[in-house]
Amino acid sequence: MNLTLRYDPEADALLISTGQQAHDTTVLEGPELGFIAIDSAGADNRNMVAVEIIFASSYLAPYFRSRRENAPPRVGNPEITSYDPATDTLTLGATTDALNMVSHTGDLTAYWQPDSKYDGFFTAIGLSLRNAAQHLAPYFARVEPAAGSEVQG
Repeated sequence: MNLTLRYDPEADALLISTGQQAHDTTVLEGPELGFIAIDSAGADNRNMVAVEIIFASSYLAPYFRSRRENAPPRVGNPEITSYDPATDTLTLGATTDALNMVSHTGDLTAYWQPDSKYDGFFTAIGLSLRNAAQHLAPYFARVEPAAGSEVQG
């Protein structure tokens, strides 16, 4: 499935979309994740059709930096963001090994948990973007080594 990315540098807002219509929006649950939302469709609302990230530069740090005017790398928050350079996979929030709590849409993967308030509903706890450097390339550059990491000698 093709993903379309749009980035508004003034608002520092990133939209990753499949172009399909959303029926529901779920904000990622977790510390400092209130500005990441998954737009979804389907009977259980776990069919991801888009991801919206406000303050994208902060969430993508320290692994990616804005290409705008050679923006400096940011330190980021390792409790929120992780990146595996071997698989080029960027992860925001938490993951789970429970296969029934994972949904895939192209290179996007969402991680869910049962909603504690509403039976039969789910709460998004994290998401991953495979081929991250390729998808983000029009707007963000990969930082090597990641900002704030120390070179081992």
